[in-house]
Amino acid sequence: MKSLALCLVLLLPLAGCPTAATPTPPTAPGFSSQADQTMDQVLVGARTFYVSIQKKVTAGTYTPSAAEKTALNTFASALNTAESVYLDYHNGTATQAQAQTAVDSVSSQQTTLQSTITTGAK
Repeated sequence: MKSLALCLVLLLPLAGCPTAATPTPPTAPGFSSQADQTMDQVLVGARTFYVSIQKKVTAGTYTPSAAEKTALNTFASALNTAESVYLDYHNGTATQAQAQTAVDSVSSQQTTLQSTITTGAK
């Protein structure tokens, strides 16, 4: 009987603890939810990307082709729209779905744009 109890005691650590759910990280001050914060982060990153390209164009270190100019203008328009819809959501006058759709569009366009613009802009 002692050996059975000893085996159980020795095997217990092998069973481990039940896996705890990953805790949701707290949102930063000023955000109503994780979705609110995440959409803001995506838009800040997209704006930073766009501004970095504009600086290279202004400095003369990058000259986009006609197709790239069109893509950049389309991206800028989508970014401006998404930022407006996101701010409406953040202030309670648009739905999360509306904001998420606009942010997803910007994210998708940014991914496409990053893969199509010339190396000089990256």
